[in-house]
Amino acid sequence: MQQGLLCSLLLLSLALYSGIAGAVEMSVAEQQEVLHDKTLEHKVDQLYDYAIKDDIDALKFAFQRLALPQQEAARYLLFKRLDKNNISLSAPLYGFVQRQNGLLPVYQITVKGDGYEFSSPAFNYTAVGSRLMKRWKQDQKVVDFVLKAELHELKLKAWLSGPDKLTHEKLLIKELDHLSIPAIQSLVDQLITVKVTSWLPSSAVMVRIAQVSHSPEVYKLLWLMRADGDIEGELDRLSKRNDHFAIKQMMLAAQNPRLKDEAIKDLARFNPMNDDVKAFLVNRLSDDDEVFKVAKTLVEQGHRSWLQELLSSNRQVKASVISQVLEQ
Repeated sequence: MQQGLLCSLLLLSLALYSGIAGAVEMSVAEQQEVLHDKTLEHKVDQLYDYAIKDDIDALKFAFQRLALPQQEAARYLLFKRLDKNNISLSAPLYGFVQRQNGLLPVYQITVKGDGYEFSSPAFNYTAVGSRLMKRWKQDQKVVDFVLKAELHELKLKAWLSGPDKLTHEKLLIKELDHLSIPAIQSLVDQLITVKVTSWLPSSAVMVRIAQVSHSPEVYKLLWLMRADGDIEGELDRLSKRNDHFAIKQMMLAAQNPRLKDEAIKDLARFNPMNDDVKAFLVNRLSDDDEVFKVAKTLVEQGHRSWLQELLSSNRQVKASVISQVLEQ
């Protein structure tokens, strides 16, 4: 049975070398027999070793010595292992994968069902190879971003404009915290040394730069922007911290009309409140336009007793409005 299968595969190979055009049909059983052949598995181990050592000449020669269909199967298994192990392709290895991937598959499997017929490559190395090349191109973009940033040659405005804007934004958000402090500062400087109205990145990029740089100047710009989900998300993240910097940013965020109510509610959740938060809220309780809403928020967050103390100890606050809230 096994000899008959091997003979049929040999005949298929001979037919190809005789110049017969078109794809060659292979059964699933034949495909699996080739893929699980022990000799081929050892050969793929050798090919993988050449690949990770960047020995492209040895890799080419080893492939040339393989007959069909083992050559297609080895190509598929090698690409699959490189992909599974998340190997970063070197430029020479990328070139090799690109050339191998350009070879048209010869063997195919046809699946027939009720009213349909579907054919696919028996050894679909082109799909895996395309994935490897796509990842290599992405890796090159990361290297280019990091290199330019570290050399202080990345012009943020130009880089975040044009047809690759969205791709570059995603890359920056993902890779920013891998940069050195001087590289990050060079990007920050490009934001804080220009007029606010001239240009700013998207809110998602601004949030990420603010988070990584911890720059008060960047946060100041962020809170001046039109609030959206990304900015609201950053306010929420800060509200879960209890350090001086986060509290300071929540106070500044309250200057943004859309963020004001949430920022004040976040500050009112602190219990006990520090002196800075109390002073900030007293200032709000002294404002005719804000006192009612702020007082109501404080009651809801469990600060009724503190409001009662303010009525007798602080003449700046709007006592009549606060009393009205406390009576409700």
